[in-house]
This record gives sequence, C-alpha cells and structure tokens, in this order.
Amino acid sequence: MSKKDKQKIGIFGGSFDPIHYGHLILAEQMRELAGLDKIIFIPARVSPFKTASAPISGLDRYEMVKLAVAGEPAFEVSDIEITSEEVSYTSNTMRRLSEQYGDSAKLYFILGSDSILKLDKWHEADYLLKNFSFLAGLRKGYNADEAIAKRDEIVSNFGADLRLCDIPELEISSSDLRLRLQGGKSLKYVIPDPVLDYIREKKLYTGLIDELKAFARERENDHRYKHTEGVVKAAKEYAKRYGADVFKAEVAAWFHDTYKEAGPLGHGPKAAEEIQKQFGINDPDIVNAIKYHTTSRPGMSTLEMVVKMADLLEENRNYPDVEKLRKAMTDDLDESMLLLLREEQKILIGRGQPYDPLTDEAVAWLEMIHERKING
Repeated sequence: MSKKDKQKIGIFGGSFDPIHYGHLILAEQMRELAGLDKIIFIPARVSPFKTASAPISGLDRYEMVKLAVAGEPAFEVSDIEITSEEVSYTSNTMRRLSEQYGDSAKLYFILGSDSILKLDKWHEADYLLKNFSFLAGLRKGYNADEAIAKRDEIVSNFGADLRLCDIPELEISSSDLRLRLQGGKSLKYVIPDPVLDYIREKKLYTGLIDELKAFARERENDHRYKHTEGVVKAAKEYAKRYGADVFKAEVAAWFHDTYKEAGPLGHGPKAAEEIQKQFGINDPDIVNAIKYHTTSRPGMSTLEMVVKMADLLEENRNYPDVEKLRKAMTDDLDESMLLLLREEQKILIGRGQPYDPLTDEAVAWLEMIHERKING
C-alpha cells in the first residue's frame, strides 16, 4: 500500500469512567478536522488519578464505550489496554498498534491541550514523538499561548507532528458525572441512553457513601467517629431545611474531620485536598464546605453554612448553651449563622483556642447582609 493510501487512524485513550457526549463530540471533531478514517477508543486498564476509590472495572468501561459508539461506523473500541498486564503507558499501546497495522495506517494520538504541557515528559516520549502524530484539542476560551509555545518547543526539539485543533467549548467532567450518578441525579442528554441503562442495570457508581464512611471509621477514634456520625445526621437535616444538596452535605460531613491530626485550623484544608486526591471529588461546593468548616469565610455557600452548622450543633456536642443555640436556629440561614458564629467567637476567645481571622471576616460579611435586610 502506498503512503497516500494509508488509513488515518485516531487513537483516543482515557479512563472513560464513564464515557459521555463530551468524549464523543471531541472524537468526531478530531475525525473531521484531521480527515481521519476512523477513531479507536481505548479504555485504560488502570486509572492513575484515583487511589482510595477504585475506577469501575475495565470490562464495564469497555462495554459502556462499546454501547456509546454502536452504530457509528467511524468509531471503534479496543480492549488492548484492559486485557494487558502491562501498565497502560501510551508508548506500550502505540507500539502494539504500530505492529498490528504495520505500513497500512498512520496513527494519530488524540489528547487534550492541557496534556501538551507535559507531553515531552511522558514515558518513552522520544519514541512517541518521533514515530507518531499527535492531535491536541484546544478548547474555545482556553488561554492558548502556553499550549502553542509548548507545541513549538516540542516540534523544534523532536521534529514531532503535533497539531492543535480548535474544538467546541463543552465542559463535561467525568468526576462531576460520577458524583451526580452517586447522588441519583439525572444525566440524560449528557451520557448516551444505552450507557445510562447499563449503569443502572449493573448498579455502577453507587458505593461512594460506604467508601467515605469506611475511610472515616479507619482514620478516626471512637469519640471523633461518633461526632462525625452526628455531623452527617445533622448536615442532612439542615440541608433539607435550608435547600442545600443533601447528598453533597453527606459527602462533606463524612470527610470533614478525617485529617484531624493536621491541627485545629489545618485539618479542614488538608481534608479538602485529600478528598480530591483520594476520591477524585472536585466539586467546589463540597471541597469548600470541608475546607472552611472550622474557620468559615465571607461568601459562604448554603452548603458551607449547613456543614458548619452541623459541625457545631450535632447531637453529641455538649458545650454550654448548645441546646439553646439549636433551638435558636430559624429558617433564615444567614441570621442563624451570624448568631452561631458570634457565639463561636466568644467560646474560642474564652478558651484561648487558635483563632483564624476568616471567622471575623465571615461575621462581618453576615452582619453586612443583616444590615441590608433591615434597611431594605
């Protein structure tokens, strides 16, 4: 077969945990922009981005991709990585595909523009960049200067065939989708219906709360764990009362004290960092509810206030006037939080405990809201 008759094949790897329309749109745009004959989706055997929370099995992710691309002749799915005992290095996969297709095809590896910045540091980058072509999707609205500079550097250093391709601005995060699935939220029009049916049938993405609960039980002593159970119960009740997402409140509550060893003011930020690393949960409302549950802050969301309130008022707390404070919480969340934080200030000062200026700033912010309500 002559060079001009070679098939042009796009290789699209990822965890696809789960696959969604963002993946399919990116693949179709790349196929059209680069004039590819077909695209092969390759689910990775192991996701490197989660540790405590394991990804859905390779077989299930493979089956979901197969369902998503069914009926599209230009799309295929390969189990080359999930059936391999090797680490899913791109170089291993591309080497095997190169041997499989020989001179009959030219292979293009598809990646996101963010990945360009570290592309020359990938395992066997020299082999990859000198033997294969790369197509990087550049999102609209993305600051392209850094990606373009890196592209030029890689092309200059390796003689690489690396092309930046403008793609639609469609932000869909698999981690956000997993969270929505765990919380029983609708994902119609985000994930193909056959994939959603498969997820429901196999009861995938359902064990997060059990994982978080087990994580808390392992890291916390009996006293601390009993407190956490109380915070979870209270957070769910307050979330219903004040209109916050009940599932997110439960997630934040289970994790809020799991890194208590980081200190009175440090355990919130540390736990917020670790829930992202350990469980792939990047939802800003959950992360901030954990991060600021001790200090509070100006501009707190409803969820942040709910978790803070639950932490201070859960049924196992027995400091002076706690029952009076519980009864003083009204349906006006801002007013209730102002009362609660003022009381917390008094307690902290009286005990000589560590005190963060953010608490003062949060009180000042709530006082401003209170004044606006009074003055109209």
